[in-house]
Amino acid sequence: MIRHHHFMLSTVGVAMLATAAMAQTSAPTPPSSAPAAPAATQSSASSSAHTNLAGQGKWRTSKLIGVDVYGPDDKKVGDITEVIVDKSGKVEMVTIGVGGFLGIGSKDVAVPFDQVTWSDQPIAPPAPAPAPSGSAGGTGGGMASPPAAAAPRAPAMYPDHGKITLTKDQLKAAPSVTYSGT
Repeated sequence: MIRHHHFMLSTVGVAMLATAAMAQTSAPTPPSSAPAAPAATQSSASSSAHTNLAGQGKWRTSKLIGVDVYGPDDKKVGDITEVIVDKSGKVEMVTIGVGGFLGIGSKDVAVPFDQVTWSDQPIAPPAPAPAPSGSAGGTGGGMASPPAAAAPRAPAMYPDHGKITLTKDQLKAAPSVTYSGT
């Protein structure tokens, strides 16, 4: 009987210690949880602001691939086929696919990234030649152009196009990029 009583007393003692330990860990929690809740809300709001990169001047490199590149005469010379970075992650150059038809006979030419002028706005189509009558041709061209130019565009996280100072013929004459190991 004494052993049974001693065992019960030990069990009650352990239960009281556990309750006291829980009370100590949970007692400071309510005062700190009240300020922590707004802090958590702020950090989640700021982290969601950091995770939504649209409109923050950031581009997705995967979306750069395929962007049209124009020469000095506003004529398309090719499109981006690769984005080349150095070991630190800095973009050094882009390759532009030039020539060929449907990818056959084309080659990639490397252009330093800082030599490409990027634009979020589409290249303006050349102004139509004035029609002799000035009524039907001028009105139709004027109606189609402004709505397309005035359409608001959400941040796309990639530019509309790039522009370089090299012509298509100069790019065709430039050496091809080779990728060792591929």
